[in-house]
Amino acid sequence: MLITLQDVSKCYSGVPVLEKINLSLQPSKIICLLGPSGAGKSTLLNILSQTEAADSGSVITSPKLKLSYVFQEDCLLPWSTVSENIGFVRDNEPAAARAEISSFLDEVGLSGYKDHYPHQLSGGMRQRCSIARAFYHGGNALLMDEPFHSLDYHLRFDLVHKLIVLWERRQCAIVFVTHDIDEALLLGDEILILSRHPGRIVKRIEINTPQRSRSLKDQELMLTRTDILDQLLDVQ
Repeated sequence: MLITLQDVSKCYSGVPVLEKINLSLQPSKIICLLGPSGAGKSTLLNILSQTEAADSGSVITSPKLKLSYVFQEDCLLPWSTVSENIGFVRDNEPAAARAEISSFLDEVGLSGYKDHYPHQLSGGMRQRCSIARAFYHGGNALLMDEPFHSLDYHLRFDLVHKLIVLWERRQCAIVFVTHDIDEALLLGDEILILSRHPGRIVKRIEINTPQRSRSLKDQELMLTRTDILDQLLDVQ
């Protein structure tokens, strides 16, 4: 396991935010977190990244753990080009770096924009750049906090498929926070549904179909979607 949480709880000013969270992040697996606003999903990512401490419970990390992070906003440096925004997260020999960055740009469909600045890109392009940067960083675990929340339906699913391609080649573990059931269905090996105030894991759903083979038209996946929707509408 890369990260294991055992009975992790967190409060802010005495108000419970997370309660008794148990989670294991395995290499090459994708966990999707679904839940209402205020369920503590972003706080859970902060605990996984060890930028916040749990109030109780255990956080056990592998000594081999190396984290990358994709935030809700793209967090690109406005004074740097697309290539420079990707390259600054690592020290590398210039020629090797250029070749690897070029490969990532090809994979996310930005090969023609390497010398553009963030203000010259659309929102979807900027988020593709931030995803390429996270994979270029080379972590074996990637935390993603609603990275597609501000994009329209078409762009979201274009990026979901690009993310799957990158993940298939790199096989890092991913924890993906989303409000979108369809994103979770297409990406997650395991989907965790959190309650509100405080966030508790109220349901775990495993999907064994490979991501590349999934379709939102598949009857079994649609039955799972209905199950998730019923659960989300019922969470307290």
